[in-house]
Amino acid sequence: MEGYDLSKLRHCGVDVRIAASVVIRNPDLVSIGDHVAIDDFCYITTAITIGDYVHIAPHCTIIGGRRALCELRDFSAISAGCRLVCGSDDYLGSGLTNPTIPEAYHADLHFDPVILEKHVVLGTSCVVHPGVTFGEGAVVGSCSLITKSLPPWTVSKGVPARPFKERPRERILELEARLRMA
Repeated sequence: MEGYDLSKLRHCGVDVRIAASVVIRNPDLVSIGDHVAIDDFCYITTAITIGDYVHIAPHCTIIGGRRALCELRDFSAISAGCRLVCGSDDYLGSGLTNPTIPEAYHADLHFDPVILEKHVVLGTSCVVHPGVTFGEGAVVGSCSLITKSLPPWTVSKGVPARPFKERPRERILELEARLRMA
């Protein structure tokens, strides 16, 4: 099975596996570290920086266009069907909305980065709005809507997502240190 043409990317580390069915609209804006997997049917339109040991599961979208930004730091993971929105139209009446509208008639656009710090995991089918930063080690339950930044080492869930318990970090950081020394 053939994969995505990695030579199109701005930067690509070692042991990077991107499925052939992945669509990356602006590969010149994509930098990927080592040991990364992007599974089938993902769609990426933003500038994105992906760290080491990152996994993006099938059917995920990271959208917002060339002016938008997403960062997935080391050991982060996005489960199947997640939607990360890094840029959006203003739907409050400043103009017409959708990418087919000429710029003179278009609504204001809102761009704000989405950042997953180290060891962040998003459960299946989460939706993330622009401007959200996930603190290191944050985990979000399936089908959550994330509209505001979440604190480090917490488990959050719901619509909208809210922290409901702490996540122990010592073991995770110990395993990361061992892996990096191996």
